Amino acid sequence: MFTINNKSDYALLLVSHISSKKEFIPLSRLVVETKLPKRFIARIAADLARNGILESKEGKDGGYRLMKSLSKISLFDFLRVFEKDLRLVKCQISGYQCDFNRLCTHKNQLRQKIAGIFVNQLTNWTLQDLIKN
Repeated sequence: MFTINNKSDYALLLVSHISSKKEFIPLSRLVVETKLPKRFIARIAADLARNGILESKEGKDGGYRLMKSLSKISLFDFLRVFEKDLRLVKCQISGYQCDFNRLCTHKNQLRQKIAGIFVNQLTNWTLQDLIKN
């Protein structure tokens, strides 16, 4: 079963918190306000900045803020920053050799239909849909 990891979960908390502010928020303030560990939040914020979700600014008035509107960030693009694999079944992995390939009657349904619906939903669902609703 697909579950998001702690980094994705904390990143959603961080982005949700930052989304309510327009100004750059210093890392020290984010740590106090979110109560997330500083080292962890620093890595998450840096990853989000590298992937164009957060904007970072150094200096006295520096910190982090959203680079674009939550409505412009798909959940799929967001999760790809922290999730190694967004597949529902192993047989979706290129080159995967299944021991039960000859017996399996459901792989095509899982691989093509259900997984397609899953990825499509993540692509069409924005952070705005998730955080603000």
